[in-house]
Amino acid sequence: MLKFLLKPSLIAFLYCLFTINSVNAVEVSKLDEANVPVSSRAVAERDKALKSALEQVIIKNTGTARSLDNSLIQSQLSNPDTLLSQYGYIEQNGQLLLTASFEHRRIVALLRQAQLPVWGTQRPLTLFWVAMPGDGDTVILGDSSALAERKLFSDFSDARGIPVLLPILDLDELMGINPNDIKGMFADIVASVSGRYQADFLALVAIDAAGSQVRYRLNLYTKATIDSLTPPLFSYNGTAENSTQAIEAMLAALGEYYFTKYAIADTGTQQGASVTFVNIQKMAQLVEVEKYLKQLSAIKNATLTHIQGHTATFSLDLFGSETDLQRLLSLEPRISVVAPVSAGEFSPVSNQTGKPVYEWRLP
Repeated sequence: MLKFLLKPSLIAFLYCLFTINSVNAVEVSKLDEANVPVSSRAVAERDKALKSALEQVIIKNTGTARSLDNSLIQSQLSNPDTLLSQYGYIEQNGQLLLTASFEHRRIVALLRQAQLPVWGTQRPLTLFWVAMPGDGDTVILGDSSALAERKLFSDFSDARGIPVLLPILDLDELMGINPNDIKGMFADIVASVSGRYQADFLALVAIDAAGSQVRYRLNLYTKATIDSLTPPLFSYNGTAENSTQAIEAMLAALGEYYFTKYAIADTGTQQGASVTFVNIQKMAQLVEVEKYLKQLSAIKNATLTHIQGHTATFSLDLFGSETDLQRLLSLEPRISVVAPVSAGEFSPVSNQTGKPVYEWRLP
């Protein structure tokens, strides 16, 4: 008999009820911080740990471990102190850790100088539905699972700065889905029981025994507009020695996929654009919009160039393309697309024909 791995968690339930329902994309913090296990507080051990901490920070801010191969990054890794904000030591479960923080602006400047992509703080939230062997049967991996594989998702999220969720598996979900729905990649069925999470993406993962190895498959879908014929945005499959290696391989591949979509490289050319917000009701709202635009990884500079009534237009200098910009704007839960601009509409910005018009939602 197929069965579920269910260990209800009140904390997880309240988290989903009060946090996940309110946003989609997640603003990731601590992108410039890292904790590294050390055996002592000796200087040599500290220097080694600071290099490792900087490596972790570089990966979190670019989204890919490939950034460490860059020659300029390699040179900087030999001297992490120049980017260091502070460091200290903590003990956690009997393990001594060096905790380090680096200057965010200098990290970003280094990445731009190295011509590497930079991934901003707004990142897509992915809900994983995983069917895998467990307790002698096929199980769905839940948020409060005691299986060792559960921790892999937390470790991946911490290391790459990519927010992930696993389902709570309460009674409603137990009644609406079974492991065969996931193994069969029936994304429409999975989506029908995933509404409470409001994630940007659904990842369906199937792991099966294949002799002495395991066979795995991952399909990624946009959570909105899924039906039985919707093709996956991204697929990845293969074989591995065990479930741990399979999950690590799939998560690494997914991280690289997101890197190609959301990390923005400097094109080296002057790329200009403009963006329009409507229904601006308060000056504070305008200030929030400008502050938000100026911190986006796709934008070099944002200037308010026109305001008429409740409509404001910003002129932008971009690192990447307008497509990159629109992809990042789609991740911000406070922004919604009102309508594409048609010729003659909002006459002060009629040169934006065909481009989306945005609204900044009031709290």
